[in-house]
Amino acid sequence: MANRRGRRGCRKRGKNHSHCRIQHGADFINSMPDDILQHILSFIPTDLAMRTCVLSRRWRHVWCETPSLYIHEFRLKDGAINQTLTSYKAPNITSCDLIMRADYNAAKVNNWIEFVLSRNVQKLSVSIVDFTYSKTYSFPDIFYLSSSLKQLTVVVDFCDMIPGCIVSWKSLRNLSLLACRLSDESIDNILSGCPILESLTLDNCTLLERLDLSKSPSLRILDIDRECLTSGPVVIIAPHIHRLRLRYSVSPSTLVDVSSLTEADLNIVCLSLFPSKADFYQTMALEMLAKSHNVERLTLGETLLQILSLAELRGVPFPTLKVQTLIVKTEFVRSIIPGISRLLQNSPGLKKLTLHTMHSHDIMDMRRLKGLIPDQHCWRSTCEVFPTSKEIYNMLGCNDATSKFLASFIELVVRNAKTLERMVIWLGGSYFNDAQWFEEMLQMVETISHNNNVSIVLKRSNC
Repeated sequence: MANRRGRRGCRKRGKNHSHCRIQHGADFINSMPDDILQHILSFIPTDLAMRTCVLSRRWRHVWCETPSLYIHEFRLKDGAINQTLTSYKAPNITSCDLIMRADYNAAKVNNWIEFVLSRNVQKLSVSIVDFTYSKTYSFPDIFYLSSSLKQLTVVVDFCDMIPGCIVSWKSLRNLSLLACRLSDESIDNILSGCPILESLTLDNCTLLERLDLSKSPSLRILDIDRECLTSGPVVIIAPHIHRLRLRYSVSPSTLVDVSSLTEADLNIVCLSLFPSKADFYQTMALEMLAKSHNVERLTLGETLLQILSLAELRGVPFPTLKVQTLIVKTEFVRSIIPGISRLLQNSPGLKKLTLHTMHSHDIMDMRRLKGLIPDQHCWRSTCEVFPTSKEIYNMLGCNDATSKFLASFIELVVRNAKTLERMVIWLGGSYFNDAQWFEEMLQMVETISHNNNVSIVLKRSNC
């Protein structure tokens, strides 16, 4: 009865049903408790959340106690940011993103950092993006003294990360430092102040020569990107870590102790100097593999696979691996086949192989690799069924050719991995565009799977 009267009321006032539904919807949103509305607002930038105050009196102060802050200096002027912080009433901040410039007034940056720390922030991301003046900026001492921080990300333009006090981040579990100038002494100070640190990410941090994690027993995950030629660390001592992701460029890191490692994700990038330093890259790749011989789960990128192919065709011995799950990310190109074949043969306990296919501009040109191999017959007999990187682009859209080298790859894997139980192939890029072809491939892998007692799964990926 009430709903009927409501609809009749709308008709009497000349309003249609859709307007009534919108009105009732608005009433429904307005009737939500503040904590639910604040949770919703926490997913958008703070300047947009502030604009909801004009909707009605109900919304005037809702944003002031949202559990999260997202302050982007390029979206808000200084005065607006200061006004925002003045109006903000929440006693505790769950997460905060600060994106700032340190070009002319470091004091304002310090004030904003001190503000969020005073509200017991648990998850903090600080980005200083000015390319000229940030090199002279240094964080205030209070930044290094927080008992509430659990997750911290610092992104700067190669400014010094030099604590002027003894670091005390007693609750910190996840730390990510990107593009920082970080000395050995500084990282030692930081690590000593993080007694329960579980995850550490160092992305192109310069100056760092030695990373000693032996006094961090709770640290389990280490992620290092060394794509910048001058980035570190050079020596890594990490006896307690279980998971390692490592990206090399020209200058390698020496893994002194990774004795507890169970999972590794490895690759080499930036091959601009290849083939003039082919021996150097080959040694680097095999050392990375040798240090990972005890891991149970191993992920390898396409560039590393190509360098391992070079080592295989040169007759260089590979270490025996204890890997049970192998993940490779590459194209079905000729230059990766010898390396994968040898990896499979040297992994006597392999149970699962996952292949992520993708089109990449980083695949090495065949001519650069063939010229480094003394026995060309070995190359032809092993790999001629697979296309070169140039040929594979010409084959895109040619279903017969794609089917042929996909089937050849599966047969190669089954032939070389005697203990394999399951293989998952993610087809990315143009491989999955033709639905009919994909259905035919499913039937093909089902036949191979049945004949070899290996579970083969074919999936489509949007990547």
